[in-house]
Amino acid sequence: MNTIKPQSYNTRMIRTHALLHMAKSIHSIRGAKPQGIEYSEPNIDLAAIQRKLDALESQYFCNSKCVASLTNTTESPNTVMPIEIEAKAASIAVNKCVWHYDKAIALPFIPAKLAVVGGGINAIEVATIYQSLGTNVDILIAGDDVFTELDKDINKTFLRYVKRLFKIKPQAEITAFNATYDHVQLSVSSKNKTLADTHYDAVFMADDADSQFDLLTHPFMATSFPTVAWLGWTEKKLANSTLNYKVINIPWRSLGRANTDVNTNGLTKLIFNTDDNTLIGGGTMGNNADEIFGEICLAIRNKFTADNIAHTIHAHPTLHESILLAAEVYKGTATDVLNEG
Repeated sequence: MNTIKPQSYNTRMIRTHALLHMAKSIHSIRGAKPQGIEYSEPNIDLAAIQRKLDALESQYFCNSKCVASLTNTTESPNTVMPIEIEAKAASIAVNKCVWHYDKAIALPFIPAKLAVVGGGINAIEVATIYQSLGTNVDILIAGDDVFTELDKDINKTFLRYVKRLFKIKPQAEITAFNATYDHVQLSVSSKNKTLADTHYDAVFMADDADSQFDLLTHPFMATSFPTVAWLGWTEKKLANSTLNYKVINIPWRSLGRANTDVNTNGLTKLIFNTDDNTLIGGGTMGNNADEIFGEICLAIRNKFTADNIAHTIHAHPTLHESILLAAEVYKGTATDVLNEG
């Protein structure tokens, strides 16, 4: 059995995002068919993918060593993020089909059926990668929301977006975990309803500890299909604050660019402080949402007002226009969509 070596955080990110880029390319090919363009199904060469990923890691390692020597600093030792798994799985962690994060992104094999236990960024990104490779993925989450930090509307929109990609089982509880060397049988209940026992070729025990951070200072980013990004106050946090605020949602179906890209399930959401009209929270959800997220981060960091955003030129047709429209709707000056009130 191959040994999966612990990886540094940066090395992990390089490997993960290379895999997510691959997944996005595969989705783009498959997404062309409904538009009248048909390609043959991608041929997955697992060994070639692994060689490319190893080469990227080696290149990063060499570059890190060069930087360390030039700055006369030493490289931090490799660390492994804490992985919390079910006690029943702990005793069989060496099993080839029970995965932690490092093992999952090493692509040991492509399972026909994968169970992802838990929610959060790691869970969704691993699910995205393997689904693009042809795996049927079930995601078992303890509550109703995949991203517990984010608001209900973001989670609801995300679930609507991915319903054809994954089977997400909310309020899930594993009642039996039986593993052999090459498969795992799970007994699961969802919403207090017992489901049929299911055999999986692999089970990924998700660790979402790295997504449990302070959204007021640290951006949230799930580079999945679709991407989910957020920074600043959420409605969930504001419910326990004394701030006066107003929420503006712009569904991407109102954007010409989203319609031409068949990307209409996306959403841009901004939260303004109504006392001074500054942007205090915001995010995007949809394919390529990460490409426009930087504007929201810049606006929050510099305490931009709705006027600042509305008076900034936004190219047409782009997804960036959703941020402009949100500011104009807040001001009551939008001409492309209906204003509130």
